[in-house]
Amino acid sequence: MRRHGKAIFGIAVGAAVGACAVDQAREVGEYREMAAVGARATLDAGEGLSLERALRLAAQDNERLAIEGENLVQALAAKQRSTAALLPTVDLFGTYAFRENVGDAGAGGGGASASNSKNTLFDGGFRAQYTLLTGMSDYATARSLDATIEQRRWMVLDLRETLLLDTARAYYTVMAAEQLVSVLESSAAVQAERLRDIRGRQEVGFARPLDVAQVESQASATAVSLLDAERAVRNARTSLSLLTAVSAGGVSLTDGFNPPDGALGERPDDGVIALAMEQRQDAIAADAAVRASRELVDAEIGRYYPTVTVNLEYFLTRQTVPSDRDWTGLLTLNLPLFSAGRIDADVRAAWSVFRQDLLTLSLTRRQIESDVRIAHEDLRSARLRVSELERQVRAAEEALRQAEASYAAGLGTNLERIAAQDQVLSAQLGLARERYVVKIANLALRRATGVLTESAIAGVPPLPKPRYQGVALPESPFVNLPGLSRPSSGE
Repeated sequence: MRRHGKAIFGIAVGAAVGACAVDQAREVGEYREMAAVGARATLDAGEGLSLERALRLAAQDNERLAIEGENLVQALAAKQRSTAALLPTVDLFGTYAFRENVGDAGAGGGGASASNSKNTLFDGGFRAQYTLLTGMSDYATARSLDATIEQRRWMVLDLRETLLLDTARAYYTVMAAEQLVSVLESSAAVQAERLRDIRGRQEVGFARPLDVAQVESQASATAVSLLDAERAVRNARTSLSLLTAVSAGGVSLTDGFNPPDGALGERPDDGVIALAMEQRQDAIAADAAVRASRELVDAEIGRYYPTVTVNLEYFLTRQTVPSDRDWTGLLTLNLPLFSAGRIDADVRAAWSVFRQDLLTLSLTRRQIESDVRIAHEDLRSARLRVSELERQVRAAEEALRQAEASYAAGLGTNLERIAAQDQVLSAQLGLARERYVVKIANLALRRATGVLTESAIAGVPPLPKPRYQGVALPESPFVNLPGLSRPSSGE
């Protein structure tokens, strides 16, 4: 090997260069597959856009999910780097020395060897290094990164739930605004006809100028409301296009989501909260973050302990003195005696991060309970409001019919008829809006319990059970947060 050392060295360099490729498509595909909800969705020209398809489009093409997915890739890379620290490293090295030509030193009788008289010297070979003892810091860091990867996975899924709820809200905002436009257009047509009629009656002396002014004012107010509703439709469609990454400007929305009666909203609060605590993605991610930060505390504490490192070098070719030596080794022991407080400061910072993550977990759990209770109340209230608004519309339409009949018989005033028309329009607008509020509230409650994706999109399997479910949380001895279990032994 020493005779053919330079050739072997060149082959090894070529192999090392060829091993540097990274399969980026595979890495991107890993988190896209996790975030996607079934087969890839498309939207062709002329097709209607259902809520389910809008949610699929948002899950597969939104950049926010991709950005969070890249955080997962970076966590996986960090774990790979940390794991590599537990294994020996082997490097290919080469040293090329050149110096001034001063002639053959051996000719002067100085006794210098032929190797010393060379103007260029080249050494090449392999260098291996392995850390035998690190105070378990590397192992703690690797365990921390395992928890961080788990945290990042659940954060991607949590962001997907949030993104899908935002998409559903934008979707139903468009539908509600279009329903308002439809109601206002119908009302504007009726009022335009009434304005034409009242002007004709004024011309023959059967209506007062005041009646004309009142009807015209009402027609103008309805026209202004119609303009506002049309603007709201355009803006809502723009927001929907942003979330789904497709042009939704002229696409007809077909909905297709019919929440089952009694689902979630009729369940006891405590049952819904318990369900949310078990499967809310942000709670599971916060739990993993606590475990990651606790392992980092152990990693920092491990820096107080000695480290033992062994280095080995094997030469494929060697021209420096002693040129006949094939390998060398070095064993190093390092024990920190005085670090000017640097290690102590890092340990303090690690404990602080751990306490922060505990507080974040505690806040997340309380936020989940708040979200569930608010969403549950919103859904219950929205259902009751729909029932009352349906009754109000029927009563307002009957009142308008009576006012029209009284005015035609000369027993009522034009002002009474206008007031009745206003009540009908207000009730119709409220009912149209509230019917979509019920669907949004239903989806919001599902988001609050962590089951939005699987309940709103057909064929999506339930999420996997969290890795740390049911495991008691470790806790710092310096904090005592309510609702978090204490460890069985002191830290």
